[in-house]
Amino acid sequence: MKFFLAGIKGTGMSHLYSFLTQTGNICEGCDVEEDFFTSALLKGAVIHPLDSHLPADTDVLIHSSAYDNHNLTCMREAQERKIPVLSYPGALAALTGQVPSYGVSGTHGKTTVCAVATHLLASAGFMGSSIYGSFPVGSDRTYAKGLKALVIEACEYRDHFLLYDLCGLVITNIAFDHPDWFPDIEAVRKSFEKRVLSLRQGGFVIFHSSLERSAAAWRRMRPDLTYIMYGKGRYSVQEGFTGLTLDGVGFDAPDRNGEILSDYAAALLLASCVMVKSEGGIIDESTIHEKLLLLSPSASSFPGSVSRCERVAEEGGITFLCDYAHHPDEIRVAIDNVRKRYENRRVVLLFMPHTASRTSALMKEFTSALSLADAVFVQKVYASARDDESSRDLSHELVLGLEREMFRSLYPRIMHVGEVRSDDEAVSGLSSFLLSGDICITMGAGDNRKLIGAVVSALRGHKGER
Repeated sequence: MKFFLAGIKGTGMSHLYSFLTQTGNICEGCDVEEDFFTSALLKGAVIHPLDSHLPADTDVLIHSSAYDNHNLTCMREAQERKIPVLSYPGALAALTGQVPSYGVSGTHGKTTVCAVATHLLASAGFMGSSIYGSFPVGSDRTYAKGLKALVIEACEYRDHFLLYDLCGLVITNIAFDHPDWFPDIEAVRKSFEKRVLSLRQGGFVIFHSSLERSAAAWRRMRPDLTYIMYGKGRYSVQEGFTGLTLDGVGFDAPDRNGEILSDYAAALLLASCVMVKSEGGIIDESTIHEKLLLLSPSASSFPGSVSRCERVAEEGGITFLCDYAHHPDEIRVAIDNVRKRYENRRVVLLFMPHTASRTSALMKEFTSALSLADAVFVQKVYASARDDESSRDLSHELVLGLEREMFRSLYPRIMHVGEVRSDDEAVSGLSSFLLSGDICITMGAGDNRKLIGAVVSALRGHKGER
């Protein structure tokens, strides 16, 4: 079939492009001119300007959720020609109706669990596929080996994950996010409950121990599902002299952060259950243990995911990382992970807030999380395609909050706050501030990763001047 993807450079859309082309389809797309970190997945793709006409031989148009309310030429022409039009979640929903599918959900940690589970299944030679919001470091294609099973990132935003026909589900955590859609945390919890209750008969739920009480209620409503808890109990991650253990099975992982290790545990359990289900087996302690023994050796070779604490460059003794963290909980985990990986080094963030609604609703939480760094440069709120513009200067409010944190605390960690209003200001500010030994992280769901190259060039220029 011939697919046309509007917004093809997006994180999920580029992964979908890679999956579709590897499974024998023809794809073209359109998007803005600027480069994204997803360009590796789009090597060789035909990409038209965003408001291009729809090619005459298109069978199906798929558009990014960012363009739900946009009147793009290609979308208008597809409707006029009665060509099927699907949103990105709608396309995933269609796939889950055709292939045994398993979702990874939660406020954060979804991408890491998907990526690690994909790596484990691929290493075991399992003929499956996955679609999620990143891809392995050093790779230019997604995992699309076959259709025995499909692992997808199932996001709760706008209740998109309720569209999917799933045989199993991972829930990493439930926290308040997407305030432009959910009015409060209770609404978020209710959405996850609906997701659990709509699983296929005889499916499974892998959940973090922080959700133990919620899982007890789910079990009463859906006793046919298999419930597997990790984080504590039988599937707690225990650190020992020879590495880490899960249900008595030793495995190693590139990271030592407790939250990240919990994601590895979820990924190992998910990959184990997918394999058991695909073989027609019954998921129980014995079959899970058998698969953990098979899969655990591959955990140590996971290369990491692009834009998840990814090492991008090294210059003048400064290490440059990129991390997608854009929720306060994610920011805390990311900073803690960096401090464990790079001990006794100054952590400098270039942070781009993502969406005005999230920044406004979680201002106190952002201030608290960001103040765990040694220095923070705050950019303007990312100009999201979501209709959540604010008349308030939220970036400036965040800077003021960080300054209060710095001056009011008796022993503050954060020692410098900067406000940068343009890319040029960000590059100039960072290149003047950074010192040998620093860890510089571009953070947020925006596009500030692209500034790393400019900062490196500026540092080289400063060196040449000396």
